[in-house]
Amino acid sequence: MNIEVTVATEKPVVNVVRFSGRLDATTYEAAQPVIVEALENGPAGMILNMGSLDFISSAGLRIMLIVWKQAAADGKQIAMVDVQPSIYKIFKIAGLDKVFRFFYNEGEAIREMWP
Repeated sequence: MNIEVTVATEKPVVNVVRFSGRLDATTYEAAQPVIVEALENGPAGMILNMGSLDFISSAGLRIMLIVWKQAAADGKQIAMVDVQPSIYKIFKIAGLDKVFRFFYNEGEAIREMWP
């Protein structure tokens, strides 16, 4: 699992977290503090770019719920972008497609969520 955190070029108050590899029981402990810190350091919220994420387990979904709850408590927003169909299916089965907002790319997410 690799995680890269950057600032959105179109909206500097939003952090972008890019995942690659697997977010599962073997990687979630290292990933969680990075993702939480990205949310804390993004004044308006963050974009989770999952274009290179190969797999997410229930442990990965747990992290997503933790940061979603924290974002809601802090008045921030989270957008999911470039989610592969197999990953989206896992969110849908878990009912989380109704919790998170999904977009094709970062530009679309920024235009819709942080105009």
